Amino acid sequence: MARRKTVKRAQRSHKHLFTRNKKINKTQREQNKIPGWNKNISFTHNLNNLGMNTGYQINQKITNELKQKEQAPQQYIEAEEISIDQIKELQRQATAKLPQEEVEKKKNKVRMNIDDEWAIEGLVKKYKQDWEAMKRDHKLNTFQWTAIQCQKKYNDYIKRYGKCPKPQQ
Repeated sequence: MARRKTVKRAQRSHKHLFTRNKKINKTQREQNKIPGWNKNISFTHNLNNLGMNTGYQINQKITNELKQKEQAPQQYIEAEEISIDQIKELQRQATAKLPQEEVEKKKNKVRMNIDDEWAIEGLVKKYKQDWEAMKRDHKLNTFQWTAIQCQKKYNDYIKRYGKCPKPQQ
């Protein structure tokens, strides 16, 4: 009984080999139908004989040109001599800080999502500046921000718009 199962398993495990052979035979039959196809030479030679492998020839020309360029002697460019002091000065100029106005403009740019704005407006209208109460409200605080995150979002809102929404009375 056990022997039969192992034989069946072995037969099943070899089935994929037979289907693959059928596919190979089918492609070979299709190649034999092509007039001018020679089984005894390689695939690329057959394509060359049929005039179909121009891309291969172009790639060969490009690689030959690259090999010739590599073999050619390298040309060196003469440069001016620079002292170490001049190099340090150039580094200082490159790493110099931006003017104060540009730094302030970059600091004032706050990226806020429309959803963040809506949530902060609703939370401030309801709780004013009670960050712990904002944290606990899950209907308005849909992002479940912590108290510190609520405070930071509120500060970003003020930086962007310059005023806070009016609280409910």
